[in-house]
Amino acid sequence: MQTDAHDEPVFLGFGVPLDNYDIFRLRSQFLPLGKIGGKPSWLNPRTLPKSADLTCNVCQKPMCFLMQVSANGGSADPEHAFHRTLFLFVCRDPQCSRPNDAANLKAFRCQLPRANDFYSFDGPMDPDFEGDVEDPRALSDGPGLCRICGCQAAKKCAKCQIARYCSQSHQVIDWPAHKLQCAQAATDGKITEEEKNPRNPFVFKEFGVEIDQEYMPGNLFDGLSDDEGDDDDEENGEDDETEEEKNKRIKEFEKFVEKNKGKNVDMTKEDLDAATTEQPKDTEFEKFNRLVNLSPDQIVRYKRHGEPLRATATSQLPEEIEPCELCGAPRRFEMQLMPHLLSLIDVDAIGQSIDWASVYVYTCSASCQISNDGYAKEFVAKQDFS
Repeated sequence: MQTDAHDEPVFLGFGVPLDNYDIFRLRSQFLPLGKIGGKPSWLNPRTLPKSADLTCNVCQKPMCFLMQVSANGGSADPEHAFHRTLFLFVCRDPQCSRPNDAANLKAFRCQLPRANDFYSFDGPMDPDFEGDVEDPRALSDGPGLCRICGCQAAKKCAKCQIARYCSQSHQVIDWPAHKLQCAQAATDGKITEEEKNPRNPFVFKEFGVEIDQEYMPGNLFDGLSDDEGDDDDEENGEDDETEEEKNKRIKEFEKFVEKNKGKNVDMTKEDLDAATTEQPKDTEFEKFNRLVNLSPDQIVRYKRHGEPLRATATSQLPEEIEPCELCGAPRRFEMQLMPHLLSLIDVDAIGQSIDWASVYVYTCSASCQISNDGYAKEFVAKQDFS
C-alpha cells in the first residue's frame, strides 16, 4: 500500500485463503503485500527482534505472530524506507486479553532502502518464475529461527544441536514431533525442509491479504445525531414518551424484578430509573457498525496519518500517543485491526479467547531510520465493546 498524501482514501484489507501448495507465495523473498498467521515473513531476516521483545507484557510468555502488512509510503517516505512492513504479535492466552488494554499486543516497524542485501533493486522475486537461476540474495543467511513460531531462536536442542527454539516452552511443544527425527538429525547434521517448518498448534492458520479501496455512500451517516430539541424537552420537563415506549419500559422493569426475585435487592428510585431507562445512544458504535456492514469481511482499515474509526464511545482511546522512542517524532495513526480477523483465525469464542472491538496502530510520523535496518516497536491501543 502506498500513501503519498493525507487525503488518500481508506484502504481495506481482506484475508485470502490459500491452498497448501500456494502458501510459498507468502515467503519473504516474494515481499507479500500482507500475511496472516503462520510464521513471520521477515522483511530483514538477519536483524530480528530479540525474544525478550516478543514476550507478552502480562504473562511474560512468547507471543504469537498475528499478521503483517506492507506499508511503504512511496515518495513520502525517506530513502531508507523504500521497503516498509508492519508486524503485529499477540499473546494467545485469553487471560491476558483485558478490556481496553493492549498489553497483550505488540507492533513493530521494519524498513529497508531500495538497494539492500536481501531483495533485487528491480523488485521482489517472481513466485511463478520457473527458471534455474537462484537469486543471490536468497534469504538463508539470517539467524536460526524457532521451529514453532519462526522468531529469533537463541536455544538449541541439546541432543542434535540442530533444531532451534526461542524458549523452553516452544521446545516442549515441538518435542513430540522432533523426537522422532532428533537422533537422525544428530547423525546427518541437518534437518529436512519439512522438519524446519513443522505444523504446530501454536501458530494461527495462514492467509494472504488483498487490499481494496473503501467506497462510502454520502448518506451513510444520516440520522446518526440526536434530533434537535431533545435537550430543550428534557430541560422543560416535557414527556414525549409514546405508549409503545412506556409499555417497553414497563416490560423491562418486570423482567428486572423477575430476575432478582428472592435476592433481597435493596432498590432505590435511582436504581429503578436506571433499570427501566434506555441507555444513551452510542453514535460511535452506530458509525462503526454502518461502515463495517459495507464490507463485513474486512480485517484491516488502513489510512496512514488519518483518523482512527472508533468502535464505541463507551471506552476512550488514549488522548496522547507516546512519541517515537528513537527520534522523538510524534506517532500518527496508521492502521487498525477489525473484529472479523478474530473469526478468520478461529479465536472468536466470547470470554474464552483473545478479543477486541478494534486494535489501533500508531507509528513514527518520520519513518525514522532503525539501527541495522532492524525492527522498532510502535504504539498499540485497543478498544472493546464491553
